[in-house]
Amino acid sequence: MSSFSFFKKSGAPASGNSFSGLLSAVGLFAFAAVFVPLVGPVFLFLLPMIAFVNGATNGIFKTALCLLFSLAVLMLLSVGLNLDVPAVAIFTMGMAGLLMAHMAAENYSIEKIVMGPALLIFGAIGFYFVYDAVGLGVNPWLLVKNFITVTISETVKFYSQMPLKPDDISIIKDNENNIINSLIHIFPSLMVILSVFIIWANLLLGKTYLRRFGIVYAQMAILARWKVTDWVIWIFIISGLLLFIPQKNFNFIGLNVFLIVCLVYLLQGLAIVSFLFQNKNVPFLIRYIFYFLIAVQQILMIPIAVIGLFDVWFDFRKRFQKNHL
Repeated sequence: MSSFSFFKKSGAPASGNSFSGLLSAVGLFAFAAVFVPLVGPVFLFLLPMIAFVNGATNGIFKTALCLLFSLAVLMLLSVGLNLDVPAVAIFTMGMAGLLMAHMAAENYSIEKIVMGPALLIFGAIGFYFVYDAVGLGVNPWLLVKNFITVTISETVKFYSQMPLKPDDISIIKDNENNIINSLIHIFPSLMVILSVFIIWANLLLGKTYLRRFGIVYAQMAILARWKVTDWVIWIFIISGLLLFIPQKNFNFIGLNVFLIVCLVYLLQGLAIVSFLFQNKNVPFLIRYIFYFLIAVQQILMIPIAVIGLFDVWFDFRKRFQKNHL
């Protein structure tokens, strides 16, 4: 069954906007990702949500045409204005959103709806480094190291120009090499985490917006009850044990797998928090403030991930329901 027929049968608008309106919506975010200073990356990261929502309400084919047309115009402008357009990134983010729309319409599980587009983004990142490495005739990992070194050096330079205390600036500069080495060591897991986070965030935002069109996917309506498969705990334990083996490759694999599994339990912890919010009828403003605090104060992620981990044994949502019967 096609995504188009799915939306018509569910009573959702198969064509919510005119083609020009659709082109404006998709094109706006694609152009903003290139031309808006400082916050351009924010528009790029939200592009999957735009493609997801428009793919659901206007059809995947029409949305794909708008994406490709916008990208073609950007490429022409890049030649005329001598701009460096992140064409691969824009294309990948847009296609990730369209893949979300397709998989949701075909009733894929929530895990597959997240992992499919996330793998697309992760694969594009890997392709970027491998493609450049082949062109330059160097090891792709060397480009990764160079990318991280340049990024951290620029970040340190930026903080040095800010009105911070001299001691704080000195601490940042003194630990620059340690930060670079640490990020190089966990780069694979960071890219996986970034890819999953982008899709998860866009999925939540898109799901909320689609309710206005009367589109509710069954597998997304119960996100607050989402639970990690029990056997994942063994991956958590084994990857943790690898960290204690005095061998560089084992440490590298163990640390990266450990961090990815921690993300999985963080998402489960957030699902538990969402479940409690829903059952307590917590106002949406307070919920958004809580989620915002998690985003800006990452230390709060640790207790939430711990809650997600211990849910394997305690099943907090089941206990909460029993106590409120």
